[in-house]
Amino acid sequence: MPISLSLNSELRPATTSGEQAVAAVAKLHDFLAEQARVTDQEGRFARDSVEALAEAGVFAATVPVELGGLGVERLHDLTMITARIARADASVAVAYYMHIALAWYFARVVRFGADTEPGYLPRREWLEAIGERRMLLCSAVAERGADYWNLATTATASYNGWAVNGRKILASLSPAATHFYCRLKAERGDGAHLASAMIPADTPGVHVEDDWDGLGLRGSGSGSVVFSECVVPEEALLVRGPWGKRDAGMLEGRAVSGMGLNGVYLGLAEAARDLALETLSSPTSSRPRTTTAAGVRTAIAEMEIALTAARGTLATALQDFDSYLLLNKPQVLTDDMSRAMMKESQSVSLIVERAAVAVIDHAMRLTGGAGYHARHPLARAYRDVRAAAYMPPYSPPEEAADFIAETALSD
Repeated sequence: MPISLSLNSELRPATTSGEQAVAAVAKLHDFLAEQARVTDQEGRFARDSVEALAEAGVFAATVPVELGGLGVERLHDLTMITARIARADASVAVAYYMHIALAWYFARVVRFGADTEPGYLPRREWLEAIGERRMLLCSAVAERGADYWNLATTATASYNGWAVNGRKILASLSPAATHFYCRLKAERGDGAHLASAMIPADTPGVHVEDDWDGLGLRGSGSGSVVFSECVVPEEALLVRGPWGKRDAGMLEGRAVSGMGLNGVYLGLAEAARDLALETLSSPTSSRPRTTTAAGVRTAIAEMEIALTAARGTLATALQDFDSYLLLNKPQVLTDDMSRAMMKESQSVSLIVERAAVAVIDHAMRLTGGAGYHARHPLARAYRDVRAAAYMPPYSPPEEAADFIAETALSD
């Protein structure tokens, strides 16, 4: 009996829960793709797509089953769900990932019992709210001209909690978010600290600008959020470390989130490749007979090679990450291990980005001038994939290169 082999073809979820989530996304593919066309053209948030995925339980995928979710635990599966959404709409995939990466982390904290330790925020309560479809999370971290350890948004201690002031940018999913998970500078009598806070969207002083007007990812709702004298209770803020100091111990979470985000760009590349081959083989195509030309066949081969490199590299890295993440609670890594994880995340992200750009470029050339039309899916992919250069934990690109080189030199 012949042995069945999976020769580095399309990556698939590793667990039943992951397969369930991907299947739920697949059922919505046509709807998501049509909404992507409309929202990109109109430059507005893809609210209907987000609501459809939320109703299908995809936004609760990482919540434990007993709390109303699907129980997805592996980063590999989380990345595959994101990639499947990106095949239809990369904008929604980015918005989704910014929520689900937090939900996945909260579930990991609860799974290892760290939620009961002093100083932790009520992760289990949040998971219950996500499982009951009452909570959509926006990761509000980025600020103009500020890095992770020197944020301008402040939380000042007061008699009734903390008063938060500042402006966040690139806040994906913000128009639909019920809560904003923020990084900020906490100021009190003993000095300044890097901190996290969960701020409900209906808190007085929260204003969602909905001003996103990017070159790509136009439906992601990645606009600005302003906090003006927003008062949050004492227990809603967690002090994480010293202010202004790069803490290698915090790199674990950033490395993990950066690794999973690669699903967006892998999904974009896979959709572009499929569309190009479909166009070339279609009886109604104006170019069906050109598939025998050496240049066309070379371009097809280059797409396959690039996808194989991206899939293989990403799959190996995700397996390595999961082998650690499934057995260890958050933030117990040594500084050296945290830096190694970040180096791996950065390196893999660059490989996937370059592969995705190459695949989409070949796909556009193979489909001819039609792909250059603004409303064509490949034109949208051509714009969307450019965001990859700005989204790794270290950006702009030269910072990523510096970190990789410095870590390699210190080995």
